[in-house]
Amino acid sequence: MFGKLAEAQKKAEEIKERLSGVTVQGQAASGDVTITMDGNKKIKDIHIDAALLLPERKEEIEDYLCVAMEDAMQKADIISAQEMKSLMGNMIPGLGGLFGK
Repeated sequence: MFGKLAEAQKKAEEIKERLSGVTVQGQAASGDVTITMDGNKKIKDIHIDAALLLPERKEEIEDYLCVAMEDAMQKADIISAQEMKSLMGNMIPGLGGLFGK
């Protein structure tokens, strides 16, 4: 059993490393606001179209940033779940169902 636990830890580290090389983008306002992050949800870039950068549009930009962030995080979650399933699903019997089917 402890061998399986050590193997699971090793697989988890492999997944984390693989996810650091995956890039996802979340968008809002038809792409005028874009957030780029890796599969571990580390933000790499934020783009806001210059046309939005007006003081009177501050709240609108904040809303767009929230939408783009949520979009990117959902995409990262999907990729993470797929990686977990592919690397760990068959390792421990019955565990594959935890990561979706």
